[in-house]
Amino acid sequence: MRSMHNQTTQLGFAILAATILTSPVFAQRMDKLWGDRTAQAGVGPSDRSALFRDGNYGMFIHWGLYSHLGGKWKGRTFYGIGEWIKRQMNIPDDEYKAVAKEFNPTQFNAREIVRVAKEAGMRWIIITAKHHDGFAMFKSKHPFNIVDATPFGRDPMKELADACREAGLGFGFYYSHNQDWTEPGGTRGPRKNPDGTPASFEQYFRRKCYQQVKEICTQYGPLSFVWFDTPGRIPKKFVEQLVKLVRETQPQAMLCSRVGYGLGDYQSKGDMEVPPRNIEGLWETCDTTNDSWSYAWYDQNWKDATEILHRLVATVARGGAYLLNVGPDGKGRIPTPAKQYLLEAGQWINRHPSVIYAAGPSPWGHALAWGDVTTQNDTLSLVVFDWPQDGRLLLPGLKTPIESARIVTAAGETPVEWERHGAWTVFRVPCAKPETPAAVIEIQTEETPQVDQTLGVYPNTDTTLLVEFAEVTGAEKKQLRWMEKFGEWKHITQVGQWQDGGKAVWTVNVAEPGDYMVELTYKGEGRMVWRIETDEGAMLQNQQNSATVYHTYPFGRLVFAKPGKHTLTVSLIEGDREQASLSAMCFHPME
Repeated sequence: MRSMHNQTTQLGFAILAATILTSPVFAQRMDKLWGDRTAQAGVGPSDRSALFRDGNYGMFIHWGLYSHLGGKWKGRTFYGIGEWIKRQMNIPDDEYKAVAKEFNPTQFNAREIVRVAKEAGMRWIIITAKHHDGFAMFKSKHPFNIVDATPFGRDPMKELADACREAGLGFGFYYSHNQDWTEPGGTRGPRKNPDGTPASFEQYFRRKCYQQVKEICTQYGPLSFVWFDTPGRIPKKFVEQLVKLVRETQPQAMLCSRVGYGLGDYQSKGDMEVPPRNIEGLWETCDTTNDSWSYAWYDQNWKDATEILHRLVATVARGGAYLLNVGPDGKGRIPTPAKQYLLEAGQWINRHPSVIYAAGPSPWGHALAWGDVTTQNDTLSLVVFDWPQDGRLLLPGLKTPIESARIVTAAGETPVEWERHGAWTVFRVPCAKPETPAAVIEIQTEETPQVDQTLGVYPNTDTTLLVEFAEVTGAEKKQLRWMEKFGEWKHITQVGQWQDGGKAVWTVNVAEPGDYMVELTYKGEGRMVWRIETDEGAMLQNQQNSATVYHTYPFGRLVFAKPGKHTLTVSLIEGDREQASLSAMCFHPME
């Protein structure tokens, strides 16, 4: 039995780790590794941008020496993203490099991975050629590589590049250009050379980084992407040299903003971040099929087909591309659950390709209560995840006249009738959901759709109002990022730092008068008193306890006397104003 002292010590370490990972300071420090992800050189419509602009969906692959470890080192498990295991478990360089002698992914099959990606509906693959651990997954003059240092002895990058080309998929490499934990001079790597002399970043850059980027850009045929990562404080002159090298050797390749210094072609959002509102320009979000990017033995928190499609459609509807990761195991196999759910999602995409490919963003600028919308010229694709059970699908704010409406399924098309009720369009639909996991209603409008983007409050489905869309005075609205375990990023826009008289105000369009149960989602310290008011004079005020994590609390019944536009105001009346953090208000129709 463990001693009480050991249990207390381990608990203390766990609390300390959780505090560090969830602190804004730690998140800001990690953010600096990414550099300015909002900056990009930008690229207009061209053959070079066509795959990214129209494909909207790609496969990311994190695979390397760390995959053989699978999140475990000497009997201990690292509960975090697997590719960081060397650094987070402080594995000595010589012991980590020795792992290569055991790495023999004999079940790697490039054509099988490409088949899965293609049948999943993905249009390109980007794979880790070298991650922060410094191990090259390709044949390189630097000896720490899969061909020369492992019993496998093959170049899987060449096999995958060839398989992608045969299948008509785009192909690209991830390369960690700043961090290198095993190469002298690399960021977070050894500070001294083996002979004891000081190592510099320029030394690492000249001897390894530049040469390996040249290798991946000249040995594998045409590339669609070169995806650098975590530029941190890499000097600009080195980034400029890498960009020049890519432009000269791979003129058709796209660079994401993580190359650094605004020299990319498109913006890369934060890991696992699907933004709540539309973003202009070319951008992507990279996500993963479970919590870890590379394979981790314990991580079974898989996104099912519904969740994959939810996040894919939401990304396309916001105007972006979705790069979804898989982490093959140490033998080179995509985990079975990831493969299953990807293929199930792909079957749906195959039935509804126009929802994803060459699709434009939603004119509403945000998700709707039942799902989301993508566009093709004058056609709206309503992607309905939460199907109404009363036979009425409500659409707020569409100003443009409708020519036709139809439910589209594998069996064919079924016309749908509609009618206008003020600013709302009501479609008469079957009570039973015609297709899972999402049904599609195609709306043909008489001209380019014009929309009043006011948030709707629905009479037959739950409505969530994010503070992202509230006007805030006397408080601070900003995005927070944190990790619930290392590398598992969470993102939320919240309102905090409340002053006396501070408030968050939403303008909403209420479809029908009636009674609604209201909830608030927030976190804080101790008991808090919140007040919720409408422009009609209805008011809720109640005291609730709070938690240090976001939790949803019921506040009671609120009545709208009239349909149409209203304002909703939330204010903090009593409580710790510095700790109070409000993220959303929710409405549930009451029968």
